[in-house]
Amino acid sequence: MRALRHRLAVLLTVALATSGAAACAGISGESESVTVMASWDPEQREGAAFRATLARFTRETGIEVRYQGVRTITPILRLADLGDALPDVAVLSSPAELARYARAGRLVPLSPDEAIQDHQLLRHDGDRRQPYGVVLKTDLKSLVWYDAAAGAGPPRTWADLVRRGADLRTGGRTPPWCLGMKSGAESGWPGTDWVEDILLHQSGVEAYRRWANGTLAWTSPEVRSAWEAWRELLSAAGMTDGANVERMLLTGWDQAGAGLAGGGSGCAMEHQASFARALHDGYTTFFPFPRFAPGPGGDSTGVEVSVDVAGLFSGKPAAQRLVTYLASRAGQAEWTAHAGGSFFSPRTDLDRAAAYTSDAVGGQIAEQLATTAGNRCLDASDFMPQTVASAFSTAVLEFLSDPAPERLVPILQRLDAIRQAVPPAEWLPDPCPPVTTNR
Repeated sequence: MRALRHRLAVLLTVALATSGAAACAGISGESESVTVMASWDPEQREGAAFRATLARFTRETGIEVRYQGVRTITPILRLADLGDALPDVAVLSSPAELARYARAGRLVPLSPDEAIQDHQLLRHDGDRRQPYGVVLKTDLKSLVWYDAAAGAGPPRTWADLVRRGADLRTGGRTPPWCLGMKSGAESGWPGTDWVEDILLHQSGVEAYRRWANGTLAWTSPEVRSAWEAWRELLSAAGMTDGANVERMLLTGWDQAGAGLAGGGSGCAMEHQASFARALHDGYTTFFPFPRFAPGPGGDSTGVEVSVDVAGLFSGKPAAQRLVTYLASRAGQAEWTAHAGGSFFSPRTDLDRAAAYTSDAVGGQIAEQLATTAGNRCLDASDFMPQTVASAFSTAVLEFLSDPAPERLVPILQRLDAIRQAVPPAEWLPDPCPPVTTNR
């Protein structure tokens, strides 16, 4: 076992070296140093802003921090766990994955601190006394970026959006939608965002809640209708022919919207989260995800968000102190100042007017997040157990490769079989938790 752990530790070192690992500061005495792993590339905008925030923490406390930036954090962290080489702090985009470590006893419970708002804390199995994670960052997913040069203003309804894609196609914008599914081992997740947002807006918060917590079948009318509505939109825009299907499957998610603001004949709309602003400067105009016609259970009050959640893998006081700082009002304000409009705080007491003085688009997103705080639903695939989430992403790729109507039911049946095989204890209860406002 010791030899195996040694080999795993060597593999982990190589993986980090080839995944953009970088030090924020050197390591001195062990008791006053902290290692942090997250998915933000230290050489890009998000990672640079995070490192600048860590540097401020070091200057104020004397605690040195080493940052390991790895894009494929889930497999790297699991490898680190096997090799007994876990960081002191890890920041994950999947609450379900962090909960898995909590169930296995690998996390140190966070000490509640008045600097952290209650809704930032995640608690395992409803235990109000033992938070295992703290939300550091929130991004809005229920929006569509578009090229303002493409013509008419934002569509108000889903039917309008479907027609908009068809009109753009007729007008020579080929393809109308910017869509890229490629993302390494996690390919397909941009498509899961489509299904999630459609289901939330078409069938309502309660249906979304039951689906994300494993109590609503994938073969249910609500879930099936969401996939069918997505196919309708793609078909109307001419996205289901061979050339566009191949383009969707082989284009990187971070490259799909590269020409969004370039005008001409390129794609004109992209359903992508607010964190896309860290990729390039083309994300300048957006509209909220459109409404569906009123129906049973349907509403347009819910919005989908993704979160980045920190967990403690060591009992170092310095690590607890770092997490508290990153979640605090001061830490969040520092992070916002360095992020150039690509960071959105989960806190409800941040001075948004001051934070986005020179960034109108960032201010609009921050305001929408604030005004919909009581109706946020976490990204469903981030909330589901990893086996289900991975199968969901794979199903998206299968669906897009040949979106014939008769192929959908077998795909959903396979997903439902996987859902039923997951033990109840692995499902989290509520993807749409209340947010307490504190201004």
